[in-house]
Amino acid sequence: MYEEYLSFAIELGKEAGAFLLPRAGKAGGQTLKAAKDFVTEMDVQVETLIIERIQAQYPEHRIFSEEAGTIENESDYEWVIDPIDGTINYSIGVPQYGVSIALTYKGEPVVGVIELPGLHETYWASKDGGAFRDGEPIQVREASLAESFVSHSDFAKDGNKEANTQRLELLGKIVNDVYRVRIIGTAAVTLAYIAAGKWDAALYINPAFYDIAAGQLLVTEAGGVMETAGPYTMFGQKQAAEGLKLLLEEQK
Repeated sequence: MYEEYLSFAIELGKEAGAFLLPRAGKAGGQTLKAAKDFVTEMDVQVETLIIERIQAQYPEHRIFSEEAGTIENESDYEWVIDPIDGTINYSIGVPQYGVSIALTYKGEPVVGVIELPGLHETYWASKDGGAFRDGEPIQVREASLAESFVSHSDFAKDGNKEANTQRLELLGKIVNDVYRVRIIGTAAVTLAYIAAGKWDAALYINPAFYDIAAGQLLVTEAGGVMETAGPYTMFGQKQAAEGLKLLLEEQK
């Protein structure tokens, strides 16, 4: 049902990734301000590329992107974009970063593509169509919470002490009940890894939709689930995600 949109999104993700890859790590050795300016410039450039391609192909569709915000239209279809997820990694040449592109229908993701140019991998999914990495089907793995690799959301880059305290408290609530906790600073890579059975769950506090829209579909189409508990959102294989939900609800 969504083959046309999916094919378009895959090619768009690859084009955006090819644009970003030669420039990865160019902020290394610069001052903090210079590095931030570089990341902002690259975010805007690749976002502009993506938006222009969408508007040329589907001028009636709405668009919601991290930098540009909402571009309104009458359609029930909306593209949700994070042009560079993992910008700090990208700026210093760490390959864990990605381009996240989702298409939603009435707010529900129906197509999701995560392009990981630094890792030379492309992940995609469509509603009721399964999840894939470079054309090969992928699925979540099965493991108890005690055996699970769990991703914790990154700490606030703006130095927000209240938010960082909340994240530290969350870490304390789960760290003794899981096998390992990992933080890599990018939801795109994290959720793609979960869908492919590399990790088991990710835990976020009020995540931005552009960060998780494509990855959410990847995980659920790979056999995983999304759970919520208060301000917390969990994505992952069923045992790990539901285990985290119960754990957090018990500690209220």
